[in-house]
Amino acid sequence: MMTSRKDKFESRFREHYSRLCHLAYGYVADRDECEDMVQEVFISVWNSGKDSLPEDEFAAYVTTALRNRCISFLRKKCNAAVSFEDLSVLPAVEDDVADHEGEQRSLTDFLQEVLSVLPPKCREVFLLAKQQDMKYREIAQALDISEKTVENQMTKAIPLLRQYVKENPYLWLCIGWICSMIANITWK
Repeated sequence: MMTSRKDKFESRFREHYSRLCHLAYGYVADRDECEDMVQEVFISVWNSGKDSLPEDEFAAYVTTALRNRCISFLRKKCNAAVSFEDLSVLPAVEDDVADHEGEQRSLTDFLQEVLSVLPPKCREVFLLAKQQDMKYREIAQALDISEKTVENQMTKAIPLLRQYVKENPYLWLCIGWICSMIANITWK
């Protein structure tokens, strides 16, 4: 007996839904948002006819589509966060910032603390790329190093910053800035 397209789709939805929600939660950490994204992926799959793919290709397709949707969501969310230009208003709010132990600290101090995890050359390259918005070629020329060295320094910086933020949850005030820096990495 032939199963209808709708029955096959419903079966695949039930089979993959919880796994995909769990995957999305690893990126987004908001259950409602995760469920919405998984449902949007399945709607897209139905509308594009990708539900006719063989099972292994279908599983890979929905996994990749969801991962891409999560990354796009995070980029959009982070783009609305703090940028370097926003740091010009820091003196007006500095006195109101307290860390996880209640100690008064400026947002600039938090940012300096985060950046302190980077080796000096790595920090210099990272700041030129992100604060000065310089292309890798320009950084290489300015520092008299190769573009590959610039790329390597940026590749080193990102995981170090991510790990530091992960280990220091009190940095919630800096998360927007750090997230926008990390999510907007473009290889120039």
